Amino acid sequence: MYDNDSYKCNISHRISKKYDLFSQKYSMARITIKEIAKKAGVSAGTVDRVLHNRGEVAEATRDLVLKIAKEGNYSTNVFARNLKLNKVYNLAVILPKDNEYWKNQSEGIEEAAEEYASLGMQLSFYTFDRQDKDSFLTQSNIALNSSPDGVILAPLLQREATQICESLQQADIPFIFVDSNLDNIKPLAFIGQDSRQSGFLAAKLLNLGYASGQKAIVIKYTDFDSLNKTLDERIEGFRKYYQQENFSPELIHEITLEKDFVGLPPGIESLLGNQEPVHFFVPNSRVHQIAKSAEDVIPRHLSRIIGYDLVRENIVYLNKGLIDFVIYQNPKVQGNLAVQAFYKHLILKTEVPPTHYMQLDIITKENLMYGK
Repeated sequence: MYDNDSYKCNISHRISKKYDLFSQKYSMARITIKEIAKKAGVSAGTVDRVLHNRGEVAEATRDLVLKIAKEGNYSTNVFARNLKLNKVYNLAVILPKDNEYWKNQSEGIEEAAEEYASLGMQLSFYTFDRQDKDSFLTQSNIALNSSPDGVILAPLLQREATQICESLQQADIPFIFVDSNLDNIKPLAFIGQDSRQSGFLAAKLLNLGYASGQKAIVIKYTDFDSLNKTLDERIEGFRKYYQQENFSPELIHEITLEKDFVGLPPGIESLLGNQEPVHFFVPNSRVHQIAKSAEDVIPRHLSRIIGYDLVRENIVYLNKGLIDFVIYQNPKVQGNLAVQAFYKHLILKTEVPPTHYMQLDIITKENLMYGK
């Protein structure tokens, strides 16, 4: 007959021994944040918030993440190693400073950096004036001279941005593009929309219900952005839709206006003619300018207007029903994802996908309240 205490002790010893063997096996291949996220069915950012006790996370999710991390022997992972080495990673951020879109982009970058601050990630902003291309070069060179560990930038000018990126590559400094991409440059990652596909979508939205295609006026305001290849790619995608649907290319009229131009484009009355519908596509955030100009001139049933970005003026005209569609690029999320990519590359030492296309979100008056 077994002594009960002795029996319990033997069982406990055997269980403990098996657990030790199990732990030794796991210690050879510690679990990563990405693996924890996959097992828990949550994002890597959520796992990071749990592990570093930052931000609100549902209790059930927190318990699950901690359980998986413990079982995977995460406790002495990169987090502890970075603290021990006291490593600081400096990220240089090169973005414009003049409108809400870029302000939101910066906010997303700052919020993500705060999450990873305990791991030694620090930001330095080098903002430039979009009206002055020399400003972009000057700020970019200052950023480069600071010898950052990584750079987040918007390559709005193809030639100048290519020059800066070549210097970054020579210095072996990784960089990430947000908003716009360059064809012949290979960044660590590009985070933004597929520009041609977004233009294609714009054309499709403007032609819903028109089996033979409809007259469309593409308005390009000559801002600093007019030199941005992304705008040309959007227009290219717009034209591709007409080509695919076998619509006449003569239905598209491309007009260039000064950035502060007020009113309808000269000669547009001849394009309107006979109360036929005419649609407007503005491939940047200045769509509110044409909406305002058309408000008292063109009957609403004769026009559709589409553009980009939820800047304040566009929201006003969406609410009025004068802008029909806005393609939303979610700049705050773009910025957040850029920092997350550097977290994976610099700290976790894991692979970063070279392309992260943002959704082509369509905002209308009816779903505007959910757009931000």
